[in-house]
Amino acid sequence: MPRDFLAQTFLVAAFILMAAAPGAQAQKGDEESRRRPQLPSGPPSIVLYSDTGLRGTSVELTADAPNFNIIQFNDKARSVEVKGGVWLLCSDGNLKGRCEYVDRTVTNLGELDLSGKVSSAQVTAYDKGPRSYDIAFFANGDFGGPFLGFDEGEASLDQFRFNDTASSVLVNRGDWLVCQNTDYRGTCELLEGSISDLGVLGLNDTVSSFRRYDVRREGPWRRPVVDPIYPPPPVSGGAEGIEGEQTVFFPAPAYRGARISNRDGAATRFCQDQGLSEAVYKGSGPVLSDVLCR
Repeated sequence: MPRDFLAQTFLVAAFILMAAAPGAQAQKGDEESRRRPQLPSGPPSIVLYSDTGLRGTSVELTADAPNFNIIQFNDKARSVEVKGGVWLLCSDGNLKGRCEYVDRTVTNLGELDLSGKVSSAQVTAYDKGPRSYDIAFFANGDFGGPFLGFDEGEASLDQFRFNDTASSVLVNRGDWLVCQNTDYRGTCELLEGSISDLGVLGLNDTVSSFRRYDVRREGPWRRPVVDPIYPPPPVSGGAEGIEGEQTVFFPAPAYRGARISNRDGAATRFCQDQGLSEAVYKGSGPVLSDVLCR
């Protein structure tokens, strides 16, 4: 085969790879952008439209409006364009009734059950609305009151001054394990979707920690149940423990032959993976050691 032909073929292939690489990066960026839409920046401003799709008559707000009768737009808004800030929209005057935080354009307020129902609005102090986070905890039921949003789990809510405060949870992405005590201990429940009243799970004003739950890695969630009269069930996953009457001791826990990093909540997570309830003791150091589960 002629050398010139080979050289030309190589140059064409290199050109195609160089052209394709930015496209692949752009595609990845586009996917991330669709997952996490860019929030509007700038001073607080929201435009309310009388029809869906940002159509019809409109009114723009740059400050609180506790009574839409004054601006002659009561129960008329069916879509909103957020140009800046985070807004609280409520179905009744003076920020009462059903309320929703909005930090981006909504072309159909029916998605929030507020189409043709908005009667008051307020600029909030939040940087992002709760729907921008993977999970958000609310102080009141029905997703009302102050909220805290997260994209990752936390072994303790004390640092956020939100311990034993949540009454409802908005789940936007993923499955989450919410627990009564810090370090994922105590009563835990798996949330695969939003819940407007944590009381039905016995967790109202008691959530202290939470983490993502990977069903593919951890398997279907089974609430640990330990009978105080009989020894715990045999451990699984290849971990070897020394069984007592109500506890199991693991001198050097490992996962697939590798030692486990001693991070916050790692000991309790290891115990739960073995079908037990929680860790009551662990040794100090960079990896888990001397873990006592019950």
